[in-house]
Amino acid sequence: MEFYLKYDGPLKSNAGAKDKHNIREYFHPQMKKLWDIEPLKSCKEAFLTSGGELSVLKEVDGVVFAPLVSSVLKFICKFDITMLWPEKPGVISKCGGDIDNRLKTLFDALQCPDVNQIKPIKESFKDKKPFFCLLENDKLITSVNINTHTLLRPGNKTDVSVLIHVVIKATELMWDTIGLSG
Repeated sequence: MEFYLKYDGPLKSNAGAKDKHNIREYFHPQMKKLWDIEPLKSCKEAFLTSGGELSVLKEVDGVVFAPLVSSVLKFICKFDITMLWPEKPGVISKCGGDIDNRLKTLFDALQCPDVNQIKPIKESFKDKKPFFCLLENDKLITSVNINTHTLLRPGNKTDVSVLIHVVIKATELMWDTIGLSG
């Protein structure tokens, strides 16, 4: 299964729980829409039913998440990332931090938060049941390719534009996921 996610906004290195959650909130409607189109649409009921054998739902401190790339479905993923920022190529540390810490922030925002990260942002989840995200855990990312270049639009010096090509593969074939596993 392949698809793209898009993010436009600040991407700080060493971001806090609220900054990561703002990015997570940006991806939520994209992930929710993905579940409403084929091939996920036909699996939605089985994968998003609490207590089901193939349920991907994960509860963290009372908040229910729906990560697509999960150990239940035996999925892993790889990313091809294009990241644009307002600096020329090779100059990324002036305004937003280094690339490895920015990627850590991005990966944390793509996964379910842990209980310590959820406490300061818990109220923001109340009308999103479940909260759709990409990853159960960023350990399920097996490969990352990143290209960077200059963002050619005016704006905040810490804003970036990120396009993530997500490729999901199964580590084991299961009858219920055979059409999704790439």
